[in-house]
Amino acid sequence: MIEKIYILENRKIDGIEKEKKKIEEFLKSCGKVVENSPENVDLIISLGGDGTLLKAAHLSESDTLIYGIKFGKVGFLTNSPDNVEKKLQNILKGDFKVSERMVLKITLKKEGKVLNTDFALNDCVVFRKGIRIIDMEIKMDSEIIYNLRGDGIIFSTPTGSTAHSLSAGGPVIFPEMEAILIIPVCPYTLGWRSVILSPDKIYTLKISSEGEITVDGQRNYQIDKNFSVEITSSEKKAKIIMDDDKFFERLSSKFNWSK
Repeated sequence: MIEKIYILENRKIDGIEKEKKKIEEFLKSCGKVVENSPENVDLIISLGGDGTLLKAAHLSESDTLIYGIKFGKVGFLTNSPDNVEKKLQNILKGDFKVSERMVLKITLKKEGKVLNTDFALNDCVVFRKGIRIIDMEIKMDSEIIYNLRGDGIIFSTPTGSTAHSLSAGGPVIFPEMEAILIIPVCPYTLGWRSVILSPDKIYTLKISSEGEITVDGQRNYQIDKNFSVEITSSEKKAKIIMDDDKFFERLSSKFNWSK
């Protein structure tokens, strides 16, 4: 039963506060509590694009539902604002489908000591800092997958396969599958391929000089040769409510799939 709801809006969008107020008033008229914090809520409603929904996923807890309403430019994970009150009414009655998505766990270590842990619904992108390319070593458990030079590397979930990974030449993976996709970014070699690997392994990255990690486009970390980055699948799942489950129809509308 959905009782407590948090609304997350992208305040950079013109008129978004007005839209938020209308939704808030509707939810209250249905007898629901609209909270000022995302802690211990049943549902987070994001108002914006996919970036706002990713932020909502970072704020969510294990059982929190997420519903994105598209007011931004990119809306692959979000839903149309048309007939929004009717859609919300159905959700509050329990008439909805949940798309459960795997999440990456990113552990940042320096000289063997854990400094930080983060989570990614889309991807973890490691990129050079400055103008020079970097040397990268990526292992699956103890086996080396890549030893190459380039601008960086992307660790992506199936959900993220239609995001940065797609732009870097990676394959599309059905979003409810569980797999980890690794894509080199501008590698300085003719012999490379992106790989789709098991979510049950530990992947470790080391780089030769200074670099930067971006998690879901939300947070940045500075690293160098003294750091290692571990990527695994997380026990946490993102529970996203979608108006429909027509993945390939969305591909067609956003990316002209099969046209």
